[in-house]
Amino acid sequence: MRAAPIYTTWLVSCHSPAERAVVQARLTNQVNLDRVWVDEVHSSPGGVEQVERVPHRLGDYFQSILTVPGPLGPDSQFRLVFQRRPDAGRFWKDLMVNILSEIRAAPETKTVTLDSKSDAAPLHPARSPR
Repeated sequence: MRAAPIYTTWLVSCHSPAERAVVQARLTNQVNLDRVWVDEVHSSPGGVEQVERVPHRLGDYFQSILTVPGPLGPDSQFRLVFQRRPDAGRFWKDLMVNILSEIRAAPETKTVTLDSKSDAAPLHPARSPR
C-alpha cells in the first residue's frame, strides 16, 4: 500500500481580503501544534455503553501546519499546508478533516478545496507587489 503524501495543501477562499485576514488570525490557535483534540470513542461491551476520551496532540501527527499566500490573483485566498510527520499514526487524517471543518463552518469562508498532495515541499509563488 502506498504511503500517504507528506504535504497536503488546501486552497481557502474567503469573501474578501478582510475576511481572509479574520480566518487566518483565527487559524493561529486552531493549528497550534500544542493543541490537543479530544476524540470520544464509544463502545458497548456487554450492552453497556462506555465512552473513552482519547487526546491527540497536533504536533504528534504534523511537523508543521502553515498558512502561505494563495495563487497570484485574488487577495481573498490563502493556502493551508499540512506537513505530516513520517511516523504519524492514521489519525492525522481525522485531525486534518476536523480543522478543515472548522474553517468551512466560518461565515467568512467561501470554499475550501484540495490544492495538492506531494512528498516534496510545495512551491508557492509570492504575491506580486501592488
